[in-house]
Amino acid sequence: MVNAQLHRRLTQDIATARDRKLTCMDNLLLATDAIVYFKDEHSRFLHVSAGWVANVVPGLTAEQIIGKTDFDFFKKEFAAATLEDEQRIMRSGEPVIAKLEQDDRTGDWYSSTKMPLRDASGQVVGTFGIARNVTGLVEAERALAYRALHDPVTGLPNRTAFMDRLSQALVALERQPSAIAVLFIDLDHFKEINDSFGHDAGDQVLSQVGRRLLLLARSVDTVARLGGDEFVVLCTGLGHDDDVGLIADRIVRGLRTPYGDDGRDQPVTASVGIVVTRDPLAEPENLVREADAAMYEAKKAGRDCYRADDSAQSSGAGTSNLRVELRSALAGSELFVVYQPLFALGQRGQRSLLGVEALVRWEHPKRGVLLPNDFITFAEQHGLIAGIGSFVLDEACRQLAAWTSRPGWPESFTMAVNISARELSDFGLVGRVAEAVRRHGINPERLCLEIPETALIVDVAHVQQTLGALSNLGVRIALNDFGTGYSLVRLRQMNVDILKIDSSFVAQVSKNPRDREIVAAVTAMSHALGITVVGGGIETTDQLDTLTALECDGGQGFLFARPMSADAVVTLVGG
Repeated sequence: MVNAQLHRRLTQDIATARDRKLTCMDNLLLATDAIVYFKDEHSRFLHVSAGWVANVVPGLTAEQIIGKTDFDFFKKEFAAATLEDEQRIMRSGEPVIAKLEQDDRTGDWYSSTKMPLRDASGQVVGTFGIARNVTGLVEAERALAYRALHDPVTGLPNRTAFMDRLSQALVALERQPSAIAVLFIDLDHFKEINDSFGHDAGDQVLSQVGRRLLLLARSVDTVARLGGDEFVVLCTGLGHDDDVGLIADRIVRGLRTPYGDDGRDQPVTASVGIVVTRDPLAEPENLVREADAAMYEAKKAGRDCYRADDSAQSSGAGTSNLRVELRSALAGSELFVVYQPLFALGQRGQRSLLGVEALVRWEHPKRGVLLPNDFITFAEQHGLIAGIGSFVLDEACRQLAAWTSRPGWPESFTMAVNISARELSDFGLVGRVAEAVRRHGINPERLCLEIPETALIVDVAHVQQTLGALSNLGVRIALNDFGTGYSLVRLRQMNVDILKIDSSFVAQVSKNPRDREIVAAVTAMSHALGITVVGGGIETTDQLDTLTALECDGGQGFLFARPMSADAVVTLVGG
């Protein structure tokens, strides 16, 4: 039988609160969105809120629940786990905080906090709990986790997932010697499809190419999309008699079949580069780079064909040469910085310039201007990223000081500088930032350091310490490429001022309802935490209008402006 004295005391407390017009408890129990319960020492219900009834046993009344236990409403496994929690609370007097639980009947997720219920003398006489439905948040996190590893257009694994599988395949070579191959696939003249039929038609072709590659590759192979019109296939477990050329030839021939949409036939061909290795110590990025180079040889040979690269066996020499070239670039004047504007989003025609993002470029003496994707990962892997990062930071601070000294320069103008994951783990980073701010005499609040979301996955304690030290300098912290691999829940643990939504979400935000919901959830949660939200890679007015409607604070992308020189920024400001 239910503890009548305890039940009577709770009822009297509630009545007393109502009589005194202290209606917090009363309102809590009557609210349909407040999931609250009280139990005695035997885990029998003493009181439940209207919200508990509505979510757990709709159709019943609170009076019909009093005296029963979770075993009367839930499956045995769930009820037993709840009973174990409550018995532990009774024994220890310690609460269970924010436990994630799933309703085994509805599938909804709840975050529950369970606490000891004490009498007037402080003796634990039962338990009580408060829960909230977090199904939307859990689903958003799962969608983010999926999107972190998959391409939104084709559904194939993305670059992050592919590089992870390639790394695992190389490790497996140590246990079981064999060969692996990377096939780099680039569609020929794909830009003509986008220009002639529009990006929607281009996306449809990319989706069809992805489906065909899954059929053309072996069932054990990994097919991924790196971005744009670039795909890769990872072939593992190759023996001496396996001819990767046969796979490449099948892909080349299989992709030739026209792609039809609304009666239009769109012929597409592809150039394929192959690299094969048996070396477990080979660098994943080098293999992709060498397969890419082989693909360009196929382009030179007339396209619609494949070429193999044998340099993986001597990749050490190529690595050494690139290291020397990068060191030379740092010592000389081959590296330079361009600036991409960032705008505040408001009603169309009312956008204002917030600042710029500093982006490094390499004027290679033979290969022309190289983008960060061509050398930053290599620099991280071979101990050169600190030098590049220091160059960009110093140049950005120097330029910011020059700009802000001009009469009439906007007072809120900021400079964003990207900090790589490797730099964030460098204990000297905080000192370098402090010195750059001091040397150029800039207001630290004008400097924003953008860190990649994936940098927060490893050594969270050190990252928190570093971000805290940087915040203490007065600089702002932005989390870049959000949605590519982290958790919404942990966001509040970091000293983050700005969150930049990854361009892969922005690309589909006006077309894909799920992406729109994710961006809306991320924006709402960020605003609740006092974090500014920026959309990256905005290229269309539809994307802009959607982000504006979702109350995204800022944006950048080719729709506004491409990366530009320092002089062009002055012209943009109106100076």
